[in-house]
Amino acid sequence: MRASGSPVDTNVTEAGPDVMPGNASDHGNRIWRTVVFLIKFLIGVVFCHAIFTSFMVIGWTYRIAQRTAIKYWCKCSARSDFARFIQDDESTAGHRHWPNWFVAQNFRSLFRRPVNGGLGRYLWTIFKGFSSSLRNNLVLGIQGAANTLALTLPSGMMWWFGWDYGWNISFYKSYEQSFIGPVVFLIGTLFFIAVMFYLPMAQARQAVCANWKSFWDARLIIRLIRSQWIRVFLFSGLFVLLCVPVLILKTAPSLFHLSESQNITTSEQAADYLGKYYFLASLYVLPCYVLIRVLAAKIYARGLLTSLKDNLVSIEELNPFEQILFKRLELHLVSPPLPGNRFLKILGWMGSRMGQVLSVVFMFLVWAALSGAILVSEFLNYHEAGRGWWNQQLVQLPWFNYMPSHIRPTGEEISVAIVLVVLVIAGRYAGNCMRAMAKDRSIAHI
Repeated sequence: MRASGSPVDTNVTEAGPDVMPGNASDHGNRIWRTVVFLIKFLIGVVFCHAIFTSFMVIGWTYRIAQRTAIKYWCKCSARSDFARFIQDDESTAGHRHWPNWFVAQNFRSLFRRPVNGGLGRYLWTIFKGFSSSLRNNLVLGIQGAANTLALTLPSGMMWWFGWDYGWNISFYKSYEQSFIGPVVFLIGTLFFIAVMFYLPMAQARQAVCANWKSFWDARLIIRLIRSQWIRVFLFSGLFVLLCVPVLILKTAPSLFHLSESQNITTSEQAADYLGKYYFLASLYVLPCYVLIRVLAAKIYARGLLTSLKDNLVSIEELNPFEQILFKRLELHLVSPPLPGNRFLKILGWMGSRMGQVLSVVFMFLVWAALSGAILVSEFLNYHEAGRGWWNQQLVQLPWFNYMPSHIRPTGEEISVAIVLVVLVIAGRYAGNCMRAMAKDRSIAHI
């Protein structure tokens, strides 16, 4: 796992695939960007259908969130030319355009062989370039999923246990233990609500810093949340509104009478039909997942800048990558004007103590409403292996595939995903060790 403060995608300078080769016209550039965007979008939709590839969606979205925060800070500084600013440093050059899924964004330049480089080095550079985004997306995605699940899995497991235990009590008539299921379920709900107060901004911080340890900077994150109560409150409401259609899409297949309406009589036909349905549903899930992370990144970026300006946070408390950015933009020296709008100014009273108390109450009710919607969706259509309890697509993994176990066993896919994740972590650890050994040898020869 990467623990440094710089972005993951710094090995190969990225300049974006949506730049047309040659002297293309503006119209041609626009068409090219549209085509590339659609391709990237469809790849993301496909990746939402499997657990392992959903990690890549998380990593890809985190890179977009980092770009969003950098662009916001650049807008608030004297160096408002974002394109020129990011090209000044290799660590940010790749953010000129949205990230790729597999290759480095300026991958065409990799074919220009350096004059003084050997063939082996040239081939190694090509390999790194053609797998740069793939590796970055996987590493960031696995780190993001690990932190998110560490906070949210306990509530999901308590929901799952409480629900199943309640049904077992009803079946076996052990009514003297009937309180266990509801109590565990209620504890899981309260834990979920508490986590959701913290989780979106923690995910945004991890994405911006490209550092999994930044997720656990609780004191700093809580200060940022308190400085942006109104935006966090409105964001929470939008979050829940976007989750409701996802729950409806998850529940809808139980209402289909496939054998009657679609003449489906075999498992293969059912798998084909449901596969198409989940693909179409992911056309909604993916944009919402990206939108939530982008909005959270903007709130985080504004909160960090506001807290720094109001001396609630010092420059030394920031992640090393953030410190470098703020110093390059000179945001730590002046009080930059922050973008705003009249609606938020009218509601500025919510920054008071009374406003914060009311915001906490309303946010509690908002996240409680989401918990209730999850309960209703699982009551209407219960999913095997607790999938409907421990994974909400816009909260945890964007994995949207509820194929019944008699068609595709869930445990098999989860096992394969765990094995692949372990291999990725082991491969990255081995690569870091080899680079450290090579660096030590080079220092010893000097």
